[in-house]
Amino acid sequence: MSRAKHFFEWFWRGSLLADKKRSLAELGARAKLLAQRAHDAANMALNSAELALSADASGGARSAESLAEATASELYRQSCYWSLCAAAAPADESVGSSYVEAVWDTLDDRLLQAAAPTERSELLRTSLSKGSFVYFAELPKSERVTLSKELRKLAESLLVKIDEPTRAVNLVLLQRTWRLGLLFMLALVVFAGAIWERRTREARSDLARGAAWRTSSKFTDESLNCTSPAQECSETSSTFFCTKQENDPWIEFDLGSERSFSTVQVENRRDCCADRAVPLTVEVSEDHRKWKTVARKDDEFKTTWRGSFTPVKARWVRLRVHKLTHFHLARVQIFP
Repeated sequence: MSRAKHFFEWFWRGSLLADKKRSLAELGARAKLLAQRAHDAANMALNSAELALSADASGGARSAESLAEATASELYRQSCYWSLCAAAAPADESVGSSYVEAVWDTLDDRLLQAAAPTERSELLRTSLSKGSFVYFAELPKSERVTLSKELRKLAESLLVKIDEPTRAVNLVLLQRTWRLGLLFMLALVVFAGAIWERRTREARSDLARGAAWRTSSKFTDESLNCTSPAQECSETSSTFFCTKQENDPWIEFDLGSERSFSTVQVENRRDCCADRAVPLTVEVSEDHRKWKTVARKDDEFKTTWRGSFTPVKARWVRLRVHKLTHFHLARVQIFP
């Protein structure tokens, strides 16, 4: 197997899952039906046991408590029987069609002894083959309670055994989920890291960062304006400058010396009025007298516009809106 296939298999668990599903399929529909009966009987037994505890705690009738305990014991016995039938079903399609005493002979002695102490294991075996509701109801209370606990322990052990193929499949599926989740988280970290690295790299290469700027006018509300060269300030979060309403308002950046660049990225005002920023042109100048238009945006943009052009060398960059309007932006970046 190639490294790529081995890597894929480690995450997807396809071959192992197919093996486990094959084992599960070999149980057959009848075994699954009998296993479900075993589960249902154990669940009903648990409800009856809880009813007995409730009757005891509330000081209810002793007969009701005895009936509930006897019912629980009989249901746990039935659960054990159906579990043994489910285990035998792959080899015997007729098992479970009617009550067969010999089914109890297939019980593993180790499970029996794990459910009851050595001196009680034979008594537990007898209660399995000879037990009934009446049998359990006529036992002394202490014996009935002890036997019910032993039957429950045995029933639960048998359920664990017959559920092994299903649990094996679910375990592989869980492994797949966790490993794919790990792969997804790794990809997410790599993706987030790539974005962070790109933004960090762009921030380092942004020629407008720290560059002095001025505007054609300044709106009277100070909460809409930062002080040059800042593009972030405590006074405002939606813009870093705002002009008065005027014809062809502009903002101009002084890069300090002639620099080479090919992209201007503009972030529009964040809270409203995106239409005020167009039609927008990017103009450059080497001597602050002659200006050249290198990019233009005519249609409205609500978030960011990135204008790219053939690399130029200039010291001054001016953004101008060609109409009667207020002009405001949240950020301007200039990249090589």
